[in-house]
Amino acid sequence: MLKKTLFRSSIPFWTALLLFSLALVQIDRTSFKQNDLFNIRHILPNISANPKWEVARPTQEELANIDKILEQSFRYLAKGSHSFAFLSEDGRYVLKFHRYPSHLRVLPWLNRPFAYQFSQKRIKIKEYNLKKLDYNLSSYKNSFEDLKEETGLIYVHTNPSTSLNRCATIIDRTGNTYRIPLDNVTFVLQHRADLLYTTLDQLKKRHDVEGSKKVVSAMVQLFVSCCQKGYVDEDPILRKNYGIIGDRAIHIDIGDMVYREDVKKRENYIPHVKEMTESLRKRLVRDYPYLLDHYQEEIDSL
Repeated sequence: MLKKTLFRSSIPFWTALLLFSLALVQIDRTSFKQNDLFNIRHILPNISANPKWEVARPTQEELANIDKILEQSFRYLAKGSHSFAFLSEDGRYVLKFHRYPSHLRVLPWLNRPFAYQFSQKRIKIKEYNLKKLDYNLSSYKNSFEDLKEETGLIYVHTNPSTSLNRCATIIDRTGNTYRIPLDNVTFVLQHRADLLYTTLDQLKKRHDVEGSKKVVSAMVQLFVSCCQKGYVDEDPILRKNYGIIGDRAIHIDIGDMVYREDVKKRENYIPHVKEMTESLRKRLVRDYPYLLDHYQEEIDSL
C-alpha cells in the first residue's frame, strides 16, 4: 500500500520533469534555427593533420596583417555550402569556418554514438564525408597557393596546429560572442567582395555603363585566368559564389576549385569560359541588354 502511495505521489513530479525536458528540447531547437544552425561544436574538428592539406606558415609580414585584421570582431554573415561566414566590423574582410559533419566534430559520440560503426547507411555517409573533406580542404590549399588574386584570399588554415597562437572574436546571429582559438579550427580569411549582380544593379541605378562593362570584362577574365592556371570551378553559381572587389572579379566560394591540366590549352578553355559565363549572358539579356555586345566582344577576343 505504501509503495502504491509513493508511486502515485511521484507521478506529478515525473510528469513535470518530462514536460520540462520536452520544453527545453523545443527551446533549444528554436534557438538553433534562429541562429541559422550555427553551433560552435560544428566548427571544431576531431581530425588528424594531413600533410596533403598543409600550407606554409604565414610570414612575419603576413602575420602582422592578420593581427591587424583580427583586432576587430566578426559578426555572423551567412551559412554556405561548406562553411559559416562572419563579416569584420569594417566590412572589408570575411572569416569563414569550415562546417564539419557530426562524426568529424569534437565529441563525435554525442550524435549517433554507434550508428557510424554498425549502420551500413551511416558508414557510407562517413566515407562520403571523408572524401568530401579531402576535396574541400585540398581546394582551400590549392586556391591559397595558386589563386590568391582570383579568390581574394589572405590566409587559409587547414590542419590542426599549435603555432598560430591567435584567436578571433565572433558574434553569432543571436548576439552571442565567442573567442575562437584559430589553431583548433579550419578557417579561411578573405577580402570581402560585393556580389556580381548586386554590383551590376548598383551600377545600373547610377547609369554607369562603363563601370558595368568593366565588371563583365573582369568576370570573363577571371575564368580565363583560372583556366590558364589549370583550375575550374565545379560549382559555378555566379549569383552567389562570385563577387567584385574594385575592378577585379573573384571566386567567393573556394571549396570547389579543381585542377585540370587539359583546361590550360586555349582550345579547351575558350569553350569552358563560354559555358561558365552562359548564365551571365542570359542575365544580361534579361536585365542588362546594353551590355550584351560588350560581353560578346570579350568572348570573341579570347
